[in-house]
Amino acid sequence: MVEATRLTERADRTGSLTGVPVVVVQPEESPDQAQFKRNLLLVAAIRVLVVTISRGVLFALVQIDPPGQVGQIQSWQYALIGSTYALSIVYAAALRYGKATVLLAYAQVGLDALIVSVLVLMTGGVESVFGFAYVFCVLGGSVTLYRRGGRLATVFTIGMFGAVVAAQLLQLLPVLPSVQTTSALFSFVAHSVGMVAVAELSSTLAQKLRDTGRALAEKEVDYEQLQQLHAAILRSLPAGLVTVDTTGTIRYANDAAVNILRVPVSDLVGRPLGVVVPGMRFAWERWRSESMISSRERHEAGFERADGARLRLGFSFAPLSLVRGAAVGSIVVFQDVTDIVLLKEAVERAERLATVGKFAAGLAHEVRNPLASMCASIDVLASSLDPPEALQRLMSNVVDEADRLNRLISDFLALARPRSLRLAEQNLGAIVSSVLDVFRQEAAHVVIEREIDDDVLVIVDEDLVRQVVWNVVRNAAEAMRTKGGTLRVRITHDREEPILQIEDDGPGMTPEQQRRIFDPFYTTKAGGSGLGLAISHSIVEAHGASLGITSAPGEGTTVSVRFRPPSEQVEVDTADVGDDLAAEMRSA
Repeated sequence: MVEATRLTERADRTGSLTGVPVVVVQPEESPDQAQFKRNLLLVAAIRVLVVTISRGVLFALVQIDPPGQVGQIQSWQYALIGSTYALSIVYAAALRYGKATVLLAYAQVGLDALIVSVLVLMTGGVESVFGFAYVFCVLGGSVTLYRRGGRLATVFTIGMFGAVVAAQLLQLLPVLPSVQTTSALFSFVAHSVGMVAVAELSSTLAQKLRDTGRALAEKEVDYEQLQQLHAAILRSLPAGLVTVDTTGTIRYANDAAVNILRVPVSDLVGRPLGVVVPGMRFAWERWRSESMISSRERHEAGFERADGARLRLGFSFAPLSLVRGAAVGSIVVFQDVTDIVLLKEAVERAERLATVGKFAAGLAHEVRNPLASMCASIDVLASSLDPPEALQRLMSNVVDEADRLNRLISDFLALARPRSLRLAEQNLGAIVSSVLDVFRQEAAHVVIEREIDDDVLVIVDEDLVRQVVWNVVRNAAEAMRTKGGTLRVRITHDREEPILQIEDDGPGMTPEQQRRIFDPFYTTKAGGSGLGLAISHSIVEAHGASLGITSAPGEGTTVSVRFRPPSEQVEVDTADVGDDLAAEMRSA
């Protein structure tokens, strides 16, 4: 009856070993209580069966010897059977309504012994063919109350059978035939020895069965706790985990894998790994060809979700061994490292820009001073010598190239120097529309489509944002210069954050080009400086915003600028340009 406490203690001990708190739901009925009820029902069923069989035997005897002694006690038979059935109904009702107490079990043992004794009295006493029924009383006591019940049933049966023997020897009941004393005493001793042996044997077996059941119940609790812990660990893993068989078919996927890939479990399990995540196919096939040997090698692959998001997945393989150490499949663990990759690229870009900044002031000084002297000398020569037209064109080319070089240096300095922002609340739609109105005159080969909301407000430096929009739309138009196309400009919202999207129908970019597109001096155009997008990126970051590019070869390019909503305070570095750098700019 203390099984519930034992199960709770066992579960607590399991939790302490694993280091994970385990919550055990207290069952309404302990295993011992349930087994106790089942045993009572079993004994009651055996009682009804024995009495029913006995009635059938008595009926057969009456048919054989109607006028005999058996036929004279048929009324007692019906009374005994009726009381037995009534008692069984009482037991069933008590079990149904939860009244299965130990007292009820003790009463059942005594009443069973009494019913068998009455049956023996009605069928000849010591010579009754139903003397064996006492065995069922002992078995019932042993099954329900174990050793104590078996011994108590033994005492009851020996006592009641002794009373039957005494009544028959003393001729206290006329229905009992006379019997020899020696025969009666021998039957009593044999009955007693048999009942004691049955009680000890049955109670011992019942006790061992109960102990085995308890041990099995504890093992089942441990197994269930282990299963729950295993499932909780897999659910709680922040990394995606899938298991695949030797053919590469996915057999299991945890919650993190479903969340990262945004693919339902039904579309994961049963499908090849290389079909679900094509970027893993080559690494999986190579690892399988190496006999699935445990390795710490880390792989990366791109993955495009159904919602269009492009991820970078970092993954590794490990053998899954279940039978004698032989690999029956593999475990694939992966994470979404897109943000980490972007952060790494941003750090690398910042390091490159820091290096560029160290040389910015020196470059301006060392290059601009000779340029200024050279241009001044050309002007003096042109005014004093009055050269011919061909020579004047050459001198003009020199001045033009010097101006171009000066503009390149200005862009370079604009990229390298800290920015001083003049922030104010601006209408983003008005800024973009004004830039597109001017740009329309320079890009006749491009069709411009607008989806602009005039009520989108942002806190920005208007001039710098104009520069960003101009740089981006100019790059898009140049990408479509050969075949023309459509430039789509839209302003949307995502969680109250204004987003400016500029999409073109150009040739698109490879992943390597996208990775380096914001690097200074990196360009895919002939004659380009490679500073336009780098400057735009630095301006956007100075505003606390973000600039991203989505592209694929042959599918065009989309540039997205995500601004912070006006309700958020934008933390920016408003440091002025350094003294040396400012001096260089003024001298230009």
